[in-house]
Formats: sequence, C-alpha cells, structure tokens
Amino acid sequence: MTMYKKYIKRLLDIIFSIIFIILLFPLGLIIMIITYFNLGRPIFNERKNREGMHKKTFIMYKFRTKKIGQEAFTKISKFIDIFRLNELPQLFNILKGDMSFIGPRPFIPNDDLPKDVISPKRYLVRPGIMGLAQANGGRKITHHKKLEYDILYYDNLSFLFDLKIFFKTFNINNFK
Repeated sequence: MTMYKKYIKRLLDIIFSIIFIILLFPLGLIIMIITYFNLGRPIFNERKNREGMHKKTFIMYKFRTKKIGQEAFTKISKFIDIFRLNELPQLFNILKGDMSFIGPRPFIPNDDLPKDVISPKRYLVRPGIMGLAQANGGRKITHHKKLEYDILYYDNLSFLFDLKIFFKTFNINNFK
C-alpha cells in the first residue's frame, strides 16, 4: 500500500474536512432552517447504515430533501438535492474516518445490487462523497457501471487521480 493510500489521503481528509466544516457552517445552518420550514422535522434523513471500508457499517449523515413517507421533493428541496447540498453533513463522516472526500459511494447494506460483479477492492478504501462514478455520470449510470468505476478507481488511486476526480465532479452536467 502506498504512502498516499495509507497516510496522506487520510491526513488531507482530516485537514480539509475541518476547513470545510468551518467555512460551510453558515450554509449548513441556512439549509437546516430551510429544511425545517420547508419539510418540517426531522431535518436529517432517517438514519440508514451504509457499507464502508472492509464492509464495516456506519451511519451516513444527510439533510432530508423528501417529504416523510413519500418520494416527493418540494421546489426548494429539489434544488438542494440537485446541487448535493444535502450531503454537507458528510463532512462529519469524513472527519470521523467513516468516509473520504474521494472514493466509491457507499452502498446501503442488503441493497439489490449485481452481487457477481462487486469487487472486494471497493471495500479496501473508504467510501467517498465524490467518486469516479459520480464524475462520469453519477445518478445517470447503472450500478453495474458504477462498480466498474470502483475497480478502476482502486487500481489507479493516487493524489493526482483524486484531484482529477474532484474537479471533474464539479462539471455542471453531473448536476442535471
């Protein structure tokens, strides 16, 4: 395992999660207030476990964007969801060590996935807020294709590859 995979990536995650938590705290507070007045309580999604590194389960934090018991968005919550602002609380998952900025998106345990194509490699790194699959289509691609990207990510993991994924994720086409 390279020095980047083992130490530097985690150190960068800690440093940048602290910086972004501080910088984005006012935005998070505004989203909490908007969610409260737009959707009511609870402000956060119901707690769902996700599969992390080595298949260890953890609770992934997210602001709620749908009405309780429905799959419906409001105009405001749809905006928050499209621009992924509902994922700001995941900065705390990064700080805790459950997640990383860049890595395969965590699955919900026992989710209906193509089991025969899930590589054990995807569980050798922390799941991320952003990943190679999100940078290449995100919600528009199949689970099968996402799993292919997870293997490609692990096989090419480096600082420069993470940086490339980070900037490619913010392509406006990925938010449609």
